[in-house]
Amino acid sequence: MTTPNASETNPGATAPVTGLNEFRPRISHVSYHVADIDRALAFYVGVLGLQEQLRLQLCGGLHEVVLGFPQSKGSGVILMWHTERTKPYQLGDGYSRLIISVSDIAASVKHVESAGAPIVTPITDAGSLKYAMIKDPDGYVIELLEMKRA
Repeated sequence: MTTPNASETNPGATAPVTGLNEFRPRISHVSYHVADIDRALAFYVGVLGLQEQLRLQLCGGLHEVVLGFPQSKGSGVILMWHTERTKPYQLGDGYSRLIISVSDIAASVKHVESAGAPIVTPITDAGSLKYAMIKDPDGYVIELLEMKRA
C-alpha cells in the first residue's frame, strides 16, 4: 500500500486523475446489521429524523430498509436485519462511526439525549469544528459534527 502524496490529497493541486475519479464517484449509503428493526427505526426515524425511502426483502430471511434525511440528495443509511437470526451481532473493532453533519451541535445533543440516546463523548471543541458522539440502540457510534462558521 502506498501513501498518497500531497497532490493526491489536496484537491487544489494538479495531479493525474486516478482510481474512480473520472467516473464522478460519491458515497451513497452506509449499511449495517441491526438486531431489532423496529427498535432501530424508532431511533433512526423517530429520534434522528431520517425517512424510510425503500424496503427490500432479499433472500433467506434477509431484509433491508433504506433511510435518508429529507434534504439530503441520495445519501443515507441502510439497516439490514435477518428474521431468522437468533444470536446478537458482534460489532468488532473495525467499525468506527457514522458521521452526521448538523447546524447546531448543542441543540442536536440535547434532542438525542432527551430521547434516551447514550452520549459517548460530550460536545468537544476541536478548532474548526465541534463534535459529540452518541450510540444507537445496537451500540453503533454516531458522531454529530458541526463545522464552525468563519
